Amino acid sequence: MHDEMDGPGVGGRVAGFTLEGEIATGSFGTVFRASRDGRPFAVKLVRMGPRSEREVDALRRAQFPNVVGFLGYSLWPEDAPRFLVLALELVEGRPLDVWVREENPSALELVERVLVPLVDTLADVHAAGVVHRDVKEANIVMREADGQPVLVDFGAAAYEGARRLTMQLPPGTPEYRSPEALRFAKQWEGEPYPFGPSDDLWALGVMLYWLLTRELPFGDRKNPGLVRVILEETPPAPHALNPRVPPSLGALCLRMLEKAPEARYVDAVALEEALEDALKDAAARADDSWRVPLFPGGKRVKRPEPVPVARRWPWAVGLGLGAAVLGSVLWGTGIPRATQRTASTHPLPSQQAVPRQEVAPTDTTGDVGQGAASEASPPSAFAPVARATPRSEEPAMKKSQTTRSLLAVGCLAGSACANGPPQRPPPAPAECPPGAAATRERFQIPAGEVQPTIFPDSWSTRIAVIREGEVTVEMLGTWGKLPEHTRFRGQAIFGTGRVYGRFSEALLPGGEILPVCLEWVSPAGVGWEIRPGSTAKEARIWWDPRIMSVFSFR
Repeated sequence: MHDEMDGPGVGGRVAGFTLEGEIATGSFGTVFRASRDGRPFAVKLVRMGPRSEREVDALRRAQFPNVVGFLGYSLWPEDAPRFLVLALELVEGRPLDVWVREENPSALELVERVLVPLVDTLADVHAAGVVHRDVKEANIVMREADGQPVLVDFGAAAYEGARRLTMQLPPGTPEYRSPEALRFAKQWEGEPYPFGPSDDLWALGVMLYWLLTRELPFGDRKNPGLVRVILEETPPAPHALNPRVPPSLGALCLRMLEKAPEARYVDAVALEEALEDALKDAAARADDSWRVPLFPGGKRVKRPEPVPVARRWPWAVGLGLGAAVLGSVLWGTGIPRATQRTASTHPLPSQQAVPRQEVAPTDTTGDVGQGAASEASPPSAFAPVARATPRSEEPAMKKSQTTRSLLAVGCLAGSACANGPPQRPPPAPAECPPGAAATRERFQIPAGEVQPTIFPDSWSTRIAVIREGEVTVEMLGTWGKLPEHTRFRGQAIFGTGRVYGRFSEALLPGGEILPVCLEWVSPAGVGWEIRPGSTAKEARIWWDPRIMSVFSFR
């Protein structure tokens, strides 16, 4: 149940979506099946704050064919936002743990249909600088449309340079934590844990062990000695517990669970190569050890083979979210489509992503430690996003050169590019200018949704340096019935730790000037965080400029 403090429930309307059913709820939010203009979506509601900022950032960076599709976000409620509303593509499917019980695949099917495409996806995600940090069978959905695995739930994810929200260990599921993470926690000296791709690959090894044996390699959290077992004990070989497991696949799994990271596969690319070698071994064998169901009883459920569908990309489909959520998806952004790695013998799936489960389940543990944040990289708001191009063969965690920002921004027109502001309270609430409500109604500007803008006279980097005073931004695309190239004029105001923007005039391309009521917004709420390096006169901010129509200035 959801009350007014917790957020809307089934049957409610949020940012133009009608919530039709709860898909999953957990530590970091709730996901609903939803519809808008007759089209289905998955909608995730998360509390605004640093963690929701980071989830948006991670999702934007990790847009690949087998990753849940992220289309954009809105703020809700419109008058006093408390939640981010993440718009996700909806696809029907079964979580991997359900799929394996019902399908009872052979070792060959498990490797071909699940492991190789999933490891390929993790290699792309890691190359984009993102670590999922909660890889497990419940966070992988087998998509009914094409039978491909889809990685979901980025609530615990982080990326290179992300601000640290916990000082000891990040969120995670105890049974899947790596030995190096647990050793770090035992010897903690005050620094945050240096997470990396090896944590995801260790968790994948735990998951594979369960898929092969239906047992967790080190037991579960009910065992008070779980940490010691993960640190010190080697589990039985999967093929010793389940004779139907090919010994070469069992040995591969055990290597994934070596205590020392250097004894495991160096990265996801190396693991993928090992899996493909295992498939070659299976093809060369005359016996049926790779082809029989992994557990007695044959197939649990007989289903027709998935029908291949044409690859679709978010910016190529009119999903009806309107300019505020999908504006830049429908504009020609020039961002390349995701492409298949030429070296891969396994084609990438069609693009139909959104999770059956897109939040951390309730059994996922929360943050360990008190969560003092250390600054490192910008908290950013991203409205619509496009899929990134999968990596070429490159080391994991190297920043992908094909992960593009939708907007390039520069220094504020009329301002020197230097640094920013005094420390004082946020601006006092104020009424909208007279006539703003009539403009909103005339042009059907959606309240509570987020619209991207640029500084009209400068395209540069995502670093902006702003002085207080008059500021003008130009809207990208259309918004409601407002035409392209509409400009908004207002004031940049410095507050304690944030820069606020209040826009009171719309300058239409034809010369008409109209009253409006708009504010700068980020995933953390109204305004943008002031970054280190600012001075008493100029604010330095990481900038992906978004505005929202409001009923009063807050």
